[in-house]
Amino acid sequence: MIGKVASIGTSFLGTLEYCYYATRPNRSLDRSQIRGELVYFQHIPVSTVTDSKQTKGGKETPLNLEKMSERMQRIANLNRRVEKPVWHQAFSFPVGEKVDTETMAEICQLFAQRFGMENNQLVAFRHADKDHDHFHIIANRINLDGKNTAKTRFNFLEMGRFCREVEQLYKLTTTTQMKRVIWKEQQKTEDAPEVKARRQLRVG
Repeated sequence: MIGKVASIGTSFLGTLEYCYYATRPNRSLDRSQIRGELVYFQHIPVSTVTDSKQTKGGKETPLNLEKMSERMQRIANLNRRVEKPVWHQAFSFPVGEKVDTETMAEICQLFAQRFGMENNQLVAFRHADKDHDHFHIIANRINLDGKNTAKTRFNFLEMGRFCREVEQLYKLTTTTQMKRVIWKEQQKTEDAPEVKARRQLRVG
C-alpha cells in the first residue's frame, strides 16, 4: 500500500468534488458522472441532493457535498489560526490486489488514530477508474473542539511506517517507499511563505 504525502489545502468543497465526481480529459469536473464510492465517514452527517436538476437522468442520487463542506468549514472556523484546514490523503494498492470496502473503512479508522484525527470530521471515497484499487480521505485538521490535532510533522516518514504496518496487519502486498524527492518538492511548495519570512528576518 502506498500513501501519498498529504496535500494540505483550503477548500473542502473543491476537494470533496474532485474525489467524488468524474473528471474529463481536460481535468475539469463532470458532475453528471460519479466516480467516488463512499466507504467511510466520521463526525459528519451524510445526506443526498434533492434538486431535480442534479438528479435527473442519474443512476443514483448524489451526495450533498455542499452541505458536507459547510459543516466542515464551520468546524474549521473555530480555529482561525489554521489557514489550510483541509487534509487530502490518497492510498493506493498494487495492480491486481483487491481490497474490500470494509478493510478500507478500517484503514481509515487506523489513519485517524495514527495521525491525531479521531475527533475530527473525515470522509473517504473509493475510486475504480484506474487499474489499481485506491481511495481518498478528506479530513478536517481542526477537531470538534476547535483544536488543530492533525499530525503533519515528518508526514513522509510516518506515512511510510503506517503503510508498512497496515500491510502486515491485513497481509497485503509489501510495496516500496515513495521517493523522498516528491516529498521534498511538496514541502518546499507548502512552506514557501514561511521560508520567505525567515529569509526576510535574516536580511533584516
